Amino acid sequence: MRHLRQMCALFALLFVACAYVYAQAVTGTVLGTVTDSSGAVVPNAKVTLTEVQTGIARTGQTNESGNYTFSNLPEGNYSVTVEAPGFKKVTKENNRVEVNSNVRIDAVLQPGQISESVVVTAEAPQLQTDRADTGRSIDSMNVASLPVLVSNRNFQALLALVPGTSPPTEEHSQFFNASDSLQTQVNGAPRVANNYQIEGIDDNERTGLLQVLIPPLEAIQTVDVSTSDQSVDLGRGAGAVTDVILKSGTNQFHGSAYEFVQNNDWDARNFFQPTVGAVHYNYFGGTIGGPIKKNKLFFFADYLRSEDHEAIATTETIPSTLSRTGNLSEALSGSSPAYVYDPATGNPTTGVGRTPFPNNVIPTSRLNPIALKILALVPAPNQPFNTAAPSNNYYATLPFTKDTDFTDGKIDYTINDKDHLSGRWFSKRRFSVPPAVMPTAVSRVLAFRRLTVAASTGPTFSRPTC
Repeated sequence: MRHLRQMCALFALLFVACAYVYAQAVTGTVLGTVTDSSGAVVPNAKVTLTEVQTGIARTGQTNESGNYTFSNLPEGNYSVTVEAPGFKKVTKENNRVEVNSNVRIDAVLQPGQISESVVVTAEAPQLQTDRADTGRSIDSMNVASLPVLVSNRNFQALLALVPGTSPPTEEHSQFFNASDSLQTQVNGAPRVANNYQIEGIDDNERTGLLQVLIPPLEAIQTVDVSTSDQSVDLGRGAGAVTDVILKSGTNQFHGSAYEFVQNNDWDARNFFQPTVGAVHYNYFGGTIGGPIKKNKLFFFADYLRSEDHEAIATTETIPSTLSRTGNLSEALSGSSPAYVYDPATGNPTTGVGRTPFPNNVIPTSRLNPIALKILALVPAPNQPFNTAAPSNNYYATLPFTKDTDFTDGKIDYTINDKDHLSGRWFSKRRFSVPPAVMPTAVSRVLAFRRLTVAASTGPTFSRPTC
């Protein structure tokens, strides 16, 4: 009975996810008007829309106004074929449909036999008149080709290509920003006003400050950024709404393997530091996608591992060896001596009349034993310094480890020409050991794990009533 309740809860969760994802603008729309050579509309013309890579076809008819609409379309390259009795068949190819977009494909039918056909392979792009939002869609070619000058190859760095955005920056600590997410401001709005999604799934921390999952560039099909006048189904987003669309499988098997390396042998020494800190950074993984059943069922999956092992060079200021015993006589040298006063002397309320310790030496009996134990963990200075004003007297290369495993996958199933089911999962595990300035101190070991599962479904064709 307990297992039955768990299964019911899981199915309920998936249906909630389906309803939620379906409401998001993670698909595109193709619409158009069919007319004859005189400009009169052609009702009841048969319209066939085919996705070239998967071979999935959808059919519909124009209404009495000659209009047709195909909504909830996965991103892809489509061809449109229009047929009507007494007219030549018209096919328009190479129509790119992106997420959160309306693509208008009008057709003009010429009188003739239906066995005759007119094929249009390219047309001048039309002015966007079917929606008012602004932004930019960064496709897979740009995602793969443009240099991403951040160590973790974060797609958020590409937002700098969108008009109105500020240069992306990395915020917060390694512990709080476990995903190494980047932040940007859009049109002057604060960064918390932005909304990030992965195929319509919320990808924001509860605080709204950071993002949870950062898919590898090799798994991304499109990064769609809407900066103003967004559609209401995008939800929260006083700034920009960024939606990441993952790649899907096609009728052909495709795969890739990659690795990016950074090593200290290729790095220059910092001018203010005596040596180069060790850096061993490896970013590697692979992708695979293809058909499970051609024209019907497809899969895509990828794996990424990053290994960041460094010895971070740092310069610190720490107490001198003599001062740790309570002997602060070094502070008396120089033109501006600093005296240490005995708090047990003078007026206990106002401090008036207090006298300094003789020769600035605090008696050992007056030293806190806990403070002495902490000081015992602090290494001795290893750099020359001014005893009167110690500064930058300790240099070290601190070991730092951050290993990340990221896996995601996607299944697309076309049930029929009106229904499409899509499921996806994401898994991320991170192990991190932050650097400790004091090598004898205990470092924190940070582990981060995240698993996200979502599904979406819905009709893929609708016929307008006007």
